[in-house]
Amino acid sequence: MKLDAVKLSQKLIRIPSYSGVNSEIIEFLAAQLKNLGFTCDILNYDGGDSYEVNNLHAVFNPNNSEKILYFAGHTDVVNEGDRTSWKHDPFAAVIEDGKLFGRGAVDMKCAIACFVSAVSEFLSAEKNPQGDLAFGIGFLITNDEEADGINGTKKVLEWMKNSDKKISHCLVGEPTNPTKFGEMIKVGRRGSIGFTVKITGKQGHVAYPDIALNPITILINLLKVLKDHKFDEGTKFFDATNLEITSITSQNLGANVIPNTAEAAFNVRFNDLHSAQSIIDLVEYACKKTVGFGATYALTHRTSGEAFLSDPKFLAEIVSKSVEKICGIKPVLSTSGGTSDARFIKDYAEVVEIGLVNQTAHKIDEFAEVKEIEQLQKTYLEILKNF
Repeated sequence: MKLDAVKLSQKLIRIPSYSGVNSEIIEFLAAQLKNLGFTCDILNYDGGDSYEVNNLHAVFNPNNSEKILYFAGHTDVVNEGDRTSWKHDPFAAVIEDGKLFGRGAVDMKCAIACFVSAVSEFLSAEKNPQGDLAFGIGFLITNDEEADGINGTKKVLEWMKNSDKKISHCLVGEPTNPTKFGEMIKVGRRGSIGFTVKITGKQGHVAYPDIALNPITILINLLKVLKDHKFDEGTKFFDATNLEITSITSQNLGANVIPNTAEAAFNVRFNDLHSAQSIIDLVEYACKKTVGFGATYALTHRTSGEAFLSDPKFLAEIVSKSVEKICGIKPVLSTSGGTSDARFIKDYAEVVEIGLVNQTAHKIDEFAEVKEIEQLQKTYLEILKNF
């Protein structure tokens, strides 16, 4: 029995599913996979100063081989914003002019639907799937990727390890292509750290700067030092490390008042020449050297993930050849873009990210091209055949 990828995508989009618990969409996917012969576990986690999350683990034929290919994805979506600004209701899953509109179409419900569809077609072609199949197939689906990411994939992987659930290779269905399907797959990701720094000076009258201490001036000098610093030249698979300032604020006490405090936020996306700690140490050093006598600083940071490169060998080669066969183009192996749950999976398995075009992800009128949904389903099927 083959499940239609486009129709299944529509069904998933029509279930609004924000980060946290959404029993409807997780139970819907579990029912689809149980019908295909998968053993399913719905895993609820909470704690870590975050919300409760439900996750789905499903596996088929886990004992025939050490090789088990997983598909990892997330059902949660970002908020759609003002629905009246959308061409179509963001949860109606309307198809118009060859495009499937809806929140989560690109990121990443269509990819989940494509892999379920590919698996259904693959298994229906096997004469005796449980006996003949030389590898296992698994799903790791979370409803916690777009927000905190605390009670999702990371905890499921820990549960799998403690429960002796094998995983050797993994596809992640994040949108990976800049303009058309088949251009790019991801074999790693840059690390990411978000910083905030607060400078405390001395409030005073602008006419008497000699008896005040302007924290804005100090902050600007610090940000210039950090922004001008050349971290590296990049590597074979990674762009150069980059720092971007995202906000600058201060007390607004009037046009003739030097404020007491000023604050900035910035983010560093770093490659595998660095660790999160080495970046933190460098920023801390710059603060100590730049914030002079009389002023103080408070630095906070949050690491979203370390930089990693999943050794692009076995799985990456299969994915590249599958894309080339279906699309007629050889994809670029890239590490660009933001972080994803691949940052957790890389500690357990070779991981490759392959999904749709990312141009409309998180935007109003998010959509996926129907023809590209069909290409992605065929590519996933080709990967299964060659795995």
